[in-house]
Amino acid sequence: MTQRTSIERMPGDELIRLARVLKVPIVKRTIKRSWLIDEVIKELDKRNEKHAPPTKLQSPAILIENVTKQFGKKIAVRSLNLKVHPGEIVGLVGPNGAGKTTTLRMLTGIIRARSGKITVDGHDIQKNPLLAKERIGYIPEKPTCYPSLTAREYVMFTARIYGVPHETALIRMREYVELFQFDEFIDTYVGTLSKGNLQRALLIGIFTREPPYILALDEPIYGLDPRGAWNLKKLLRQLRDDGSAILISTHILEVAADLCDRFVIMNEGDVVGKGTLQELQSLFPEALSLEEVFLSLTGGIPE
Repeated sequence: MTQRTSIERMPGDELIRLARVLKVPIVKRTIKRSWLIDEVIKELDKRNEKHAPPTKLQSPAILIENVTKQFGKKIAVRSLNLKVHPGEIVGLVGPNGAGKTTTLRMLTGIIRARSGKITVDGHDIQKNPLLAKERIGYIPEKPTCYPSLTAREYVMFTARIYGVPHETALIRMREYVELFQFDEFIDTYVGTLSKGNLQRALLIGIFTREPPYILALDEPIYGLDPRGAWNLKKLLRQLRDDGSAILISTHILEVAADLCDRFVIMNEGDVVGKGTLQELQSLFPEALSLEEVFLSLTGGIPE
């Protein structure tokens, strides 16, 4: 959706809010919507002339080197090495308890690795945590949020944390509210949203920033209805093609096979396979699908 289209599809209150943010003079008692849209576009064009083009991501955008995490005597992740470059979607695949969520939580700085190094767009998650976290968008497996905020308030709050200009956040919020068909819920309190609608709210929040993105998504399709899942997968492919770096953790193999360019297969904290689907299938010539490759690497195909 183009910027103008997003503005044209704004409800009246959003359009007036955007005009006020841009300091468009509204002095007449009554104004035409078309005039206000034109004035908003003119002011945005002036600001865009001074706006620096988005910077390209470093390569690799995500770097995990020899990372280990232990909880008590249990090793959750052992000597993990993983790279995600701009322009690709990498699938972190494994059964429950394989270490996928732990990996994403270390990547995003929620928990600290016992050893090893993690960088996001060149920023070390331990030495420069604010710079690293500023560059990454994260959706957890079990989405949580501030229950006393409305979805609109949450999205704008997220935009402020990321340092997104108010006018940009308003326009991009409208774009993704339309994409995820969220209009009915945008002013609903987060605490009353269903899991699927909470997932939508969090997705809208991370997409208020300007691309290209670095994304860490833990089971992003789970909870979405078929249309929402379709729209998200289409969006992720487009973002990849435009230079974003995306790491998806999932145990739903259909999602991984449909979206990912490469796979890292984990089992009980260890990497047991990595590569493209063709490379993985070459290890097991009799395997007919990613599912059969996965089962072969994680205990064998059940009889």
